[in-house]
Amino acid sequence: MDIVSFLIELAQSGKTPFWAFPCAALAVGGLIGWFVLPWSSDGMADEVAGLVGRHLGRRFRPLAVNAGTNFPELLLMLYALALGKWGGIANPLGSNFANIYLVVLIAPIWAQITGSGGGLTQLRREFHLVRKHVLMALGLWMLSRFAMIGLVETNGSPFEWSVVQTPLACCGGGVLFFLWWARRDQRNNPEIYDGDDGFQSPGRWPRLILMLLVLGASSAVLNWLFLAGTELYKDDLSHLLGRSVFAYLHYFVGALVTSLPELTVAVRAFRRSTSSGANLALAGTSVSNATNLGIAMLGILLALLFQISGE
Repeated sequence: MDIVSFLIELAQSGKTPFWAFPCAALAVGGLIGWFVLPWSSDGMADEVAGLVGRHLGRRFRPLAVNAGTNFPELLLMLYALALGKWGGIANPLGSNFANIYLVVLIAPIWAQITGSGGGLTQLRREFHLVRKHVLMALGLWMLSRFAMIGLVETNGSPFEWSVVQTPLACCGGGVLFFLWWARRDQRNNPEIYDGDDGFQSPGRWPRLILMLLVLGASSAVLNWLFLAGTELYKDDLSHLLGRSVFAYLHYFVGALVTSLPELTVAVRAFRRSTSSGANLALAGTSVSNATNLGIAMLGILLALLFQISGE
């Protein structure tokens, strides 16, 4: 018996009260989202920054760190696809909205409350950075929304080229436009990419691999909970989310959880009270959103290749 079937059978056996599974799922999901994912992603970002800085140069660190925080979205999506469920593609697409409000609203407030610098004051001082990153992130989020609508319309049908052209075009177009924009921004503003970003690790492979393993295990557990919850409460959730319950659980709930690493990195960067720190924090919207579109594009191509039709 697989783990998802075991969870469903345990919840339906009558040996536990009806509220036991949702409460346990919330507790486990909260533990993973609030502690495990931020801790492991922060450690991964430290090592990625060290490795990239050592081999490619400091100016590539903000891009690499913020792209690295999308590893939970990648793992969660790949695990869902391995289970024959295309709904995992909704996770990186939904994360594009979560990144915006977590980085631009929650992170500076949290940095202001818990630290001695940065926060809302820095947002006002570096408003030109806020404007360019948030405008780019909003544009990428709109593309991810169009892609999600196109994917939901395929629910129950095998992925075919004719029905995924629009989602693929949205994802691919967004990634290409961002790459052009990012290169132009690096060329015009080299000082904010070369400054102190607060990451001090020299880049250690053993710790990076450990963090990736923790992220992988966390992604598996979250998928088990989503699959079991979809099966147990499908009738109730369908009234709220429509027929694509598993996909929308990933889009709303899973995306919020997997976007918490961006929040962790942003809070840490805002506390630096420097332009480079603010740029690193706000890149959690633009860079991460572009990376999410690339992850979703990979997921669509894999679902197309393996003809995955299950939600």
